[in-house]
Amino acid sequence: QTCKAPPARARKDPHLYLPHGARADFRGAHNATFAMLSAKDVAFNVKVLGEDFNWAKRIVHGTKMAAAYWVVRTSTGRLIKVEYDCASTTGAVVHESGHHDAYIRPNDPPLVIDDVEIFMAEAKKVVVSVEGKWMLSASISPFPFGNLAANKNKKLLDIEVKPLHDADHDVVAPHGIIGQAYDGDNIGVSGKLDKDRSVESTTTAQAEGAIEGVWKEYQLASPFSTDFKYSRFDATSAKPRDVSKLTGTKTPWGVKKQTVGATDLPEVN
Repeated sequence: QTCKAPPARARKDPHLYLPHGARADFRGAHNATFAMLSAKDVAFNVKVLGEDFNWAKRIVHGTKMAAAYWVVRTSTGRLIKVEYDCASTTGAVVHESGHHDAYIRPNDPPLVIDDVEIFMAEAKKVVVSVEGKWMLSASISPFPFGNLAANKNKKLLDIEVKPLHDADHDVVAPHGIIGQAYDGDNIGVSGKLDKDRSVESTTTAQAEGAIEGVWKEYQLASPFSTDFKYSRFDATSAKPRDVSKLTGTKTPWGVKKQTVGATDLPEVN
């Protein structure tokens, strides 16, 4: 059975579009790595860097996702690590102990290792697909208002988390900043948003209200680390978070509610 919730995403300065329709903003910290998804045998982390977002008449001192890191234990127990940087011009790099690095480039055939498939779906989008579990992608995107001189040639990553199974009812409930929202209750829990629209502002939201604990508990010691307070990578069972303890705005999934953050832009397809 597949998950009914649509894919979750994090984009731009990171704005979180969580399962079950929830929203939050997440600043993180400069040059730090955070766990976005932690599941059984699967981890999806991102590195955050401080960055200025220039609008026509204002500037936002925020952060961007600059690199993505995947760690997957395959069906035969092989440990695969993938990294993709927003500054990359050659694609992603795949690491495995005892093997030479492999490179994932546009137009190349997928790299298949047991139940894991790694490929570039588009010129700048890397996908790591774990059969029957997750499809996790990172895309290099231009800064908003890229026509402004201050934003010229600036890049960042947008990410997507798509379950290929019923993640809401997994024996090992997912966790991480995004993953924990697959909690099986069809209730979206939205957290803090950056709403300061002054001429000059600094983002402060850390997804408060939408996540268990505090944001620093999701910071990792290194890019490929799977170890943090709520890690599920080596778990054999884990219950979903207790939503009743979250302080964010709770909305039944399917009830339309429009919320925007300080650097939100409409989707451009």
